[in-house]
Amino acid sequence: MESSYLTVDFFRRLPQEVEKAGGPATPNVDRYAEGHFRRIASNVSSYIGLVADTLRNTIPKAVVFCQVRQAKQSLLNHFYTQIGKKEGKQLSEMLDEDPALMERRQQCAKRLELYKAARDEIDSVSWVR
Repeated sequence: MESSYLTVDFFRRLPQEVEKAGGPATPNVDRYAEGHFRRIASNVSSYIGLVADTLRNTIPKAVVFCQVRQAKQSLLNHFYTQIGKKEGKQLSEMLDEDPALMERRQQCAKRLELYKAARDEIDSVSWVR
């Protein structure tokens, strides 16, 4: 992933940039040797710092992700094993809704319908005036 960040093209363009910058009347070899290699060293150093920061942030995330994924798979396998051991009647009992909870849910649904009806009634009266 990181290997394509600094390409050969990048390094080929550096000598042209150094020559365009100009400088004192010294041979091209000296300008190329000093300026080019300093620029390369600076860019590589910056790039290494960038990669180190990226890895410092990415590796813990990757480790946690892998651990969570493995734990999830392990728990699902255990769950499926436990469910597979149950018989039809036990599964039906596990999936049935608690009667008290069912009653509470139905009461809330009725109350919601009453609130909606009251809101509609209030809206119709307020628009008439």
